[in-house]
Amino acid sequence: MKFRFNDIQNFLVTATHKTLMQAAGQLEISQPALSESLRRLEDDLGHVLFYRSRTGVELTPSGKVFLSKAQALAEAYNGLNIVVGKDNLFGDRVISIGANPTVAQYSFPNALAYIKANAPDYRIDLIHDSSRKVQEAVHRGKIDVGLVVNPMDVSSLVITHIEFDIVGIWSSGKNTDPDTLICNPELLQTQEIIKTWHDKPRKLISTSSLELICQLVNRGIGLGILPHRAVKISGLKLHHQTKLPTYRDQICIVHRPEFGRHESERLVIEALKRSVGDE
Repeated sequence: MKFRFNDIQNFLVTATHKTLMQAAGQLEISQPALSESLRRLEDDLGHVLFYRSRTGVELTPSGKVFLSKAQALAEAYNGLNIVVGKDNLFGDRVISIGANPTVAQYSFPNALAYIKANAPDYRIDLIHDSSRKVQEAVHRGKIDVGLVVNPMDVSSLVITHIEFDIVGIWSSGKNTDPDTLICNPELLQTQEIIKTWHDKPRKLISTSSLELICQLVNRGIGLGILPHRAVKISGLKLHHQTKLPTYRDQICIVHRPEFGRHESERLVIEALKRSVGDE
């Protein structure tokens, strides 16, 4: 069974306070974030650790048993920190990073190069999915940190804007069929562009692959709705139709409030900031 050490740390702090609000204040995280962390730990253990009431929280019998084990674990962990240095920054920790496939292509190579240079013992899992699903996984604690395009504002997450990208309409030049549009109609960016495009093409080719849109546009099949960065990494010489509607994407780092306390976590955040800026 996989436990998150941050959840155990949050449990230990909560066990020394009468209310979740007091514990969250010491941890410098929101009360909903702390509640979810404790609930996740209880789910992992299969035991209820706290009695919850309007007056506060109190350890259950299972919570008291787990407290002694968690204290021993924390003591052992703190002992390990004494020997942590540049060559042993990650230890046995694996940090998971999520992004949609296109964002991953232009950010992850730079990010991992920076992490490797500063922490030779780095251990990273890379996860690719839509930005919406990456943010959901970060919120549930399934992914440590994500590069998310246009994230939803969630109070229990730390969302840091780092860059913009421009989504526009692209062609291959003179041979492009102007009456065919190639895009992912489920994306907000696509919907907003189409909404303000008065003379839009009558034919529609739908695909969720930005790489395929680039290739089809390059062959003159039609006009494509694409982010500038997706076109750049494709290496194709497509033409941005600057007089047609555009949409500005926000590229953000998203993580839970407890992520970023350890030096290895701060290194990953810094690497992600640099990776997009270096694009």
